Amino acid sequence: MKRTLATLLMIAAAPAFAGQSHDVSGTSVGQSENTYIPASETLIYIDLKTTYALPENDTPLAGMIGECVGFMTIMVGSGANGTGVCVWTDGDGDTWHGPWDVKGMGADGASVGQWHATGGTGKFEGVTGGGTFSSLTNPENGESKLDVMGSVTMK
Repeated sequence: MKRTLATLLMIAAAPAFAGQSHDVSGTSVGQSENTYIPASETLIYIDLKTTYALPENDTPLAGMIGECVGFMTIMVGSGANGTGVCVWTDGDGDTWHGPWDVKGMGADGASVGQWHATGGTGKFEGVTGGGTFSSLTNPENGESKLDVMGSVTMK
């Protein structure tokens, strides 16, 4: 009953979010199932798959679960690059998605880059936005910390 009421309230409130920009800046902890492929002592390829949850807040993006996949190349001593996509799903099954690009590495070894929101379904149809990110994964246990700056705008 509570879930039904909450769903009805979200549906009723959806038009109120139209045209609004929502800050998604914050830190999320996720779990990675990455495959590391060392090609040499200084070159590592990574097949990336990580699941994150957005922080709880008072926006329609609160608690959304993100499935992120991609591929990255690390050149030890020279940096990193890569690309992929994340699809974020809310409790109603509505999604927003967009690509991300790794542009380098931070001093702590985190991959850093840019992300974009390029579309969605349901209440997120036509969503746009973007920002920057820093992601650091422990290869031993798969724990991944994602720091994001940016916003999305609902249609």
